[in-house]
Amino acid sequence: MSEYYIIRNDRPAGPFTLKELAAMAITPDTMAWMEGEADWRPAGSVGELQSLFATSTGQEPPLYESPSYGGPQPLASSAVWQREKTFERLPKPRTYLAWSIVVALLFSRIIGIIALVYSVQVSSCYYAGNYEGAAYASRKARFWVRLPLYIYLVALLFGLMAMLIHGLSKL
Repeated sequence: MSEYYIIRNDRPAGPFTLKELAAMAITPDTMAWMEGEADWRPAGSVGELQSLFATSTGQEPPLYESPSYGGPQPLASSAVWQREKTFERLPKPRTYLAWSIVVALLFSRIIGIIALVYSVQVSSCYYAGNYEGAAYASRKARFWVRLPLYIYLVALLFGLMAMLIHGLSKL
């Protein structure tokens, strides 16, 4: 039985049997070496290791039908097993990035930085496929961008009320 060595965390590790490598779930790009080889090669190009990376036939598993005795809802209706053939990406939520920069430069550095963090998270989450996270980050960025406006309006209202009270007291 052959023994194989692999590069793990930038260091050689081994020896491993074929069964141990299968349990480790190595990738075809993992560098591997076995006795008789001249140099390290990607595991996908080592003949004996190619069985670890057998590709799928492209056939989807059949949908599970629940027993007819009225048990739990069948798995066939769950989103996990239903694979859509067409993927339509939802539109990207607004990032409020430009407004975050304006807030950071003109009003409040702290509030602007918080808004910037959420603004950047919108794109990160969206392109990672996490639309809910992107929408949440967009809502939070909008809140932090609008917060200085709300603070300004409240301060303006109090200022106007103070002027009005001060003006009425002189009469």
